[in-house]
Amino acid sequence: MTTAGARPPKRPGNHGPGSRPPCEAVLLDLDGTLVLSEEVHRLAWQAFFDTWGVEVTDADYAQQYMGRRPSDVIAGVPGPWTGADAQAVLSTMTAFTLEHAGSVEVVPGAAALVRRLRVKYPVSVITSAGALWAQHLLDKVLGVRHLVDVVITAEDTTTGKPSPEGYLRACTALRARPDRCLAFEDSLSGVGALVAAGVQDIVGVTTTTAATDLTLAGARWTVPDLTAASVRSISGALRSDRPAAGRNDEEETEA
Repeated sequence: MTTAGARPPKRPGNHGPGSRPPCEAVLLDLDGTLVLSEEVHRLAWQAFFDTWGVEVTDADYAQQYMGRRPSDVIAGVPGPWTGADAQAVLSTMTAFTLEHAGSVEVVPGAAALVRRLRVKYPVSVITSAGALWAQHLLDKVLGVRHLVDVVITAEDTTTGKPSPEGYLRACTALRARPDRCLAFEDSLSGVGALVAAGVQDIVGVTTTTAATDLTLAGARWTVPDLTAASVRSISGALRSDRPAAGRNDEEETEA
């Protein structure tokens, strides 16, 4: 787990009966949510499969591999790698992934959203990827590493998504209650982890998974990207208390 600079102060709650509790923190997945990197991971996994002479269908890949920590997959999904040196296998996967790092693109609006959110709320990134990959994306691709208070990577958890461990660790580090957090995820395993952690305000980003599937898994909203226009519908969840008189939803979303 890595941390950044001082967090912005939490604004005091002033919510009455029927109003939304104050947002205490924002939880962000990385791959597929902030960056369009799933193709890179698919290429890395394909190189891995080719090395072991294994054929994996797209359906099996989505169900057993996508959005999960390689260490969990290698330990839990039977294959010719079963019983092999886990660290050596993971090192191979990391090399395959970093080989294609240059082709990663940013989800539209992602960097700007992090900058806007960080003005008011502590922010954490929780990823199934390793620390080297997360650092590369947050620093070199998105340019927002200095704005992220806590980064939880594969090395920081015993069990990856759909286990809630990573998200719960982030909430603990931010001193935020899960049911008072807003989260963004693109995968079914990630949404499942958030639900298990007790997070209720979940935004499903439809870069890798259909909106219907994300909603069924527990997402409250779905958006195609992270531009201001797309996330305007969730402005209510971003209020840290009741808006001041004369303030509209668009101003709240842009803040």
